[in-house]
Amino acid sequence: MEHRLWLVFVISISIFVLEIIGGILSNSLALISDSFHVMLDFSAIGISLIAFRIAKKPHSVKLSFGFHRAEIVAALINGITLILVSGFIFYESYKRFLDPQAIQTDTLLGFAIAGFAANLVMMILLKKESHSNLNIKGSYTHVIGDMLSSVGVIIGGIIISITNYPIIDPIVSVGIGMLIIRSGIMLCKECVHIFMEGTPKEIRIESVSDEIERLKEVSEVHDLHIWTLTSNVFAMSAHVKIRSEFISQTNNLLRKINEIMKEKFGINHCTIQIEHDLINPDRK
Repeated sequence: MEHRLWLVFVISISIFVLEIIGGILSNSLALISDSFHVMLDFSAIGISLIAFRIAKKPHSVKLSFGFHRAEIVAALINGITLILVSGFIFYESYKRFLDPQAIQTDTLLGFAIAGFAANLVMMILLKKESHSNLNIKGSYTHVIGDMLSSVGVIIGGIIISITNYPIIDPIVSVGIGMLIIRSGIMLCKECVHIFMEGTPKEIRIESVSDEIERLKEVSEVHDLHIWTLTSNVFAMSAHVKIRSEFISQTNNLLRKINEIMKEKFGINHCTIQIEHDLINPDRK
C-alpha cells in the first residue's frame, strides 16, 4: 500500500510541475490554478505517507503519545497554505477580468489533457485501497476533485478556442479557487477540532456509552471522553461503575470493554477507571 502511495505522490508532483509550465507557456491562469489544486493532492498524499512513517516510531518520555500529532500540524500548515494560494488566484483573476490576456489554447489543452490522464491513472491506483483505509480514502477524494477541475480547464479551453473570449480563463480560475479555499477551510477546521480534543466525527459518544452499559457487569458510565490522536487513531477514557456482585471479575470486564472498543469503534487506546459502591458509596 505504501509503495502505491509513493507512486501516486511522484505522479502528482509531476503533474504539478507540468501544469505550472503549461500555464506559463499558454498564459492560462486556469491551468496554473489547477496546478495548485494538484498541490492539494500531493500534500494530502504526503501527509498519508507521514502517517505511515510516524506510526512506526516509538513514543518517548517527553512525547508519551509518540509523534502522531506531527501529521495534524502538517495538515494545518497545508490548509493555511491552500487558503493563501486561493487568495492569490482570486487576485490574479480580478486583474485578468480588468485586462483579459490572450491564451494559447492549443498549448493549454495539451497540458490540461495530460493532467487529466495522469489524474485518471492516480484514481485507478488508489481506488482499491480507498475502501479500507481512511488516509487513502482522503487522497482518493482529492484526486477525484482534481479530475473535475481538470475537466473544467479543458472545457474552458475549448470554449476559448471556439469563441475567442479569453475572459473564460479567469472565470474557470475563480471556480478552481473556490474549490481550493473550501478544501483549505475544511482541512483547518478538522485540524482545530483534533487539537481541541473534539470527539471524532466517525464515533457517536452516546453509542459508545450505550455499548458499555449493555454489559451485565456495568451499572453506569460517566466522564466518558473520546478524542483523536491522528488520522484513524482514537483514544478513550471513562469511569465505569460495576455491580457489586461482579467486583471479582474486574479484569475480565476490562478485557471485554477493550475488545468492544477496538472491534466496533476502532478505539485502540482505552483508559478505564473502575468504580463500585464499596469505594464510591455517595455517587448516584
